[in-house]
Amino acid sequence: MDLDLRQLPYSARGSFLAVSFLGENWLGQGNAEGLYLRTLRGAAGRPLVARILPGRGEAALEKGLLQGAALSVGEKDGRLELCFADEDTLLLRGGAGAEVTLDFLTNTSPFDYLCPLAPQKDGLLLANCYKNASRYLLSAQKGKLTLEQKWNGKSAEHSLLRVTGQDGFVLSITELQPSWDGQAKEFDFDAARDKMDASLSAFLAALPSCPQARRAQAEKAGYLMWESVVHSGRNLPREAMLMSKNWMKKVWSWDHCFNAIALSHHQPALAWDQFMILFDCQAENGQLPDAIHDAGAEWNFCKPPIHGWALLRMMEHMHLRREQMQAAYMRLARWTDWWLSSRDADGDGLCEYFHGNDSGWDNSTVFHVLPPVTSPDLQAFLILQMDVLSLLARELGNGAEAESWRARSEALLTRTLDRLFIDGLPVARAMDGSVIHSQSLLPYISLILGKRLPERIRSAMLEKLSGDEFQTAHGFATESPLSPLYVSDGYWRGPIWAPATLLMVDALFACGAEALAKQTAGRFTKMCEISGFAENFDAVTGAGLRDLAYSWTASVYLILAHEYL
Repeated sequence: MDLDLRQLPYSARGSFLAVSFLGENWLGQGNAEGLYLRTLRGAAGRPLVARILPGRGEAALEKGLLQGAALSVGEKDGRLELCFADEDTLLLRGGAGAEVTLDFLTNTSPFDYLCPLAPQKDGLLLANCYKNASRYLLSAQKGKLTLEQKWNGKSAEHSLLRVTGQDGFVLSITELQPSWDGQAKEFDFDAARDKMDASLSAFLAALPSCPQARRAQAEKAGYLMWESVVHSGRNLPREAMLMSKNWMKKVWSWDHCFNAIALSHHQPALAWDQFMILFDCQAENGQLPDAIHDAGAEWNFCKPPIHGWALLRMMEHMHLRREQMQAAYMRLARWTDWWLSSRDADGDGLCEYFHGNDSGWDNSTVFHVLPPVTSPDLQAFLILQMDVLSLLARELGNGAEAESWRARSEALLTRTLDRLFIDGLPVARAMDGSVIHSQSLLPYISLILGKRLPERIRSAMLEKLSGDEFQTAHGFATESPLSPLYVSDGYWRGPIWAPATLLMVDALFACGAEALAKQTAGRFTKMCEISGFAENFDAVTGAGLRDLAYSWTASVYLILAHEYL
């Protein structure tokens, strides 16, 4: 598999290390263009660990060849091979006459330096990277290490580590955990490659099947998902699939649902972990954090309550044990009650978003007025979530609670239809009750209610969605291209997104508009095959935007290709 390291980083399941080719001044880091080893740790003030400078073939470093789980970059005699030995260790191998230099960028931070761990053995060094909040053990499994460094009394002004070997070299770079026992492990490159190849192959084999013509791209989607996983520990209670190992290196509390759905087909244990990991961090009052990472949780915002809908989709493909149903019921009930009790500021029985970020559609034009904002998509998610809670309660033998949730769902549906639809079309309202004039797709996500909506509303919404207001050659724009507020790279003011696409496809199927649903799925997957698995896409050109290796986009690609195409 060809790997464009400008878009898709090289990493492995479990690891907080990644290798990417970065442009000049990437994310304001002040770096030169080149190949870099990065850390994904949330506490890292600066994510760049070291620049990788092979002795030859440097011009070709932005492209790599992925063979199994090992990567090779460079050309001919200067070719460099990379492979992870375990979740904390990256191996670099060069052939006879090859060499590589690692610039640890110690001039960018105080207290950064390399020091020998055993003076009698020149093949073992400790890199203290204060800027990364990490330490790394550097060990020559084969070959020689030569350190060029200028020490100023508290840190190194520069640290260049040259790795050479007449018959080739193998260097191991291990991120040291707090539990490190002080010992250096021995690694064999070929054995490590075989182990990682087996891990990746097993993951790919367990993904949803898809049409033959899409399998090459599906394999790339699978690799992206596999390498996006980091191990548990610190503030991550379970293995976590990050949204990206570029810079969106967190788990947001609706993004995880789309990955869980894709995994639910044949990897139920990992799917369950991805679904539950945010609930592990749930507050006593029921709120979910906006995002989590290994350095902690963020609580300024939340994300929409799509979790009932997502769990129902997962249950189509995986069996939940009784204890899982009980855990899901308890967590979803608290999450639902938090919305109903804490996000109805005007007491009208309808919940509000307190910021665009709470909707997941951060800067949607629905929020061009000061929040709180009452939007029909939020009510739809809560209605479906209460329906799922009713289903779970009944499965658990609690008929009274099942009826209670069903009644609450019906009451919210009645209020939603009465207040948030005009002439059959959905509208959002400001706190003073006025209609918010917007050409955002967001209110139309309420179509996810399917046949719970009256036929006249379904017909009006489907007619609107079948026209040219939101439709493009690549799918549904999040802001109508006809809108004066449309921006081609406007985040949620125009670009096409994977989660909105899946929700719309699911909603169209629920309303019987199967042809339009399949057309939308086909357009989105084709766009991914051309532009990759970007965070979002230009609605008119289909070009990938922002973070170009996003796991939920890969997951949605696989779901659409398997379930709808």
